[in-house]
Amino acid sequence: MNNSNGLNHNNKIMEEYLMEVPQVLEVNTELVMKSKHILLASLILAQLIYVNCFAWAVVGIATSALGTIINIIEKTKVWTVEVHNNGKHHAHMWCASKDDKIGGNNGIWVKPGDKIMWSFRRHRTTQFWCNMDWYGQRVGWDVFVNNWRDAPNPTKWSIRNDGVYDQWKNRKWRKLRS
Repeated sequence: MNNSNGLNHNNKIMEEYLMEVPQVLEVNTELVMKSKHILLASLILAQLIYVNCFAWAVVGIATSALGTIINIIEKTKVWTVEVHNNGKHHAHMWCASKDDKIGGNNGIWVKPGDKIMWSFRRHRTTQFWCNMDWYGQRVGWDVFVNNWRDAPNPTKWSIRNDGVYDQWKNRKWRKLRS
């Protein structure tokens, strides 16, 4: 009998334990469900951050690539400078950059109605200038500087009886001050 009393006691403890287990499991299931929602929300947030960062990275890479392409195009594009003598007198001109002399050491004589022109590839330090003896006066000016972002191609200059003029995009001829 003692054995049956002991079994009854053990069965009673087991029943109490089993009665508590579903409650514990329910609590754990609820906790697990809450954890799953938090985990899911965290994963979605992480993906949004990743996608957003990735999108900005793509924009950054595309911008950098576009800048490189523009630089390559600028370096391979041929630029032209034209100086027209629209005055009544011959102009004796010396035009040069740090690397090139247009017309050599003796310069070029430009008759009325004629022009001189030359072409080059633009570089970050490209700068051309001209000096001119004309009608008893000496005039000097920059005819092309790389950082002139609005410089037209061709860049045109006009020598007239009253001075030198330039013409930029969508603008009338303008007299230089020298």
